[in-house]
Amino acid sequence: MSERIKLHTSDGIEIIGTYFPGTKDRFVIFLHMMPATKESWGAWINKLSLLGYHCLAIDERGHGESTMEGTLRFQEFTDNEQQQKIFDVEAAFSFLEELGAKEESTIVIGGSIGANLAIQFLQQHPCIKLAIALSPGIDYHGIVTDEPIKHLATGQKVVVIASDEDVGSFKTIQKLKKLNPEHVEKIELFGTGHATRITDAHPELIDEWISQFISFL
Repeated sequence: MSERIKLHTSDGIEIIGTYFPGTKDRFVIFLHMMPATKESWGAWINKLSLLGYHCLAIDERGHGESTMEGTLRFQEFTDNEQQQKIFDVEAAFSFLEELGAKEESTIVIGGSIGANLAIQFLQQHPCIKLAIALSPGIDYHGIVTDEPIKHLATGQKVVVIASDEDVGSFKTIQKLKKLNPEHVEKIELFGTGHATRITDAHPELIDEWISQFISFL
């Protein structure tokens, strides 16, 4: 059974998430794209939950239920306010830590701006081993990926995924791979869309990527 949870960030924002308990000592944080919500990760969560992973999907500030009674709207955010979403990710990880999660047992998966947040969070937590970034950009509202990708710790990996018609993200994954070929795994797709739309249209890819990148952790 899933649980609706309330998180409180270090800068005083209430974040709403859905937590799906697991049976393994493995934890996954999901970070959505704009203008999506936590529900966009349903297909991923269904598959990982069946494998025993604890899953937490949050509505980032200004999205879904995380609007502080309508006072926060992502459409009105400045770049600085978008960048503060990293505090939402920290709050999500803190919640999982209370359940026994450690950096070594946690994976971060994000789409679009959530992909950038996942890469940034990975770089800030050197014992987290894996982030999966669907349709990242070099710079979404000041949430950058090129600098963090250069400074990953030993043993960390980022899987960057984009489709050819999503030109900006497709160029981004080429650049990120060149910046740190040892730590970046690049997956090029063709005609599959942006972020979670990729796996909405092709759910079989989730099974493939779980088998290839997640199940061995």
